[in-house]
Amino acid sequence: MTNDKPCVLIVDDDILNRELLQTVFERSGFKVLYTSNGASAITMAKEQLPTVIVCDVRMGAMSGYEVCAALKQSPETSAIPFIILTALENEAERQKALDVGAADFIPKMRGWQVLLERVKTLIS
Repeated sequence: MTNDKPCVLIVDDDILNRELLQTVFERSGFKVLYTSNGASAITMAKEQLPTVIVCDVRMGAMSGYEVCAALKQSPETSAIPFIILTALENEAERQKALDVGAADFIPKMRGWQVLLERVKTLIS
């Protein structure tokens, strides 16, 4: 993206989570793109080239792991930091996220401030 503001793509099938994350990131100076499913996330990432992607694990037809793996295999999106955001908190899930190329794995119960700080660290 050619913009002064960093851009985050939020991928979550829960509208309340998307709206909350949109508010958190916009108030922190980010441009926000969002979608509710993996297929459109892949398309948006390739067209918009966001600075970072934050994606839920459990969604409809395509999981966050599958979205991450697809984007990491594509030359135009492979360098975009991808953060898995999930209600699951265990070592096996974290390792699965890292194995598909995620830059970070953040359990939702850790809070939005933790997510925001990790995003800022990844893009700095």
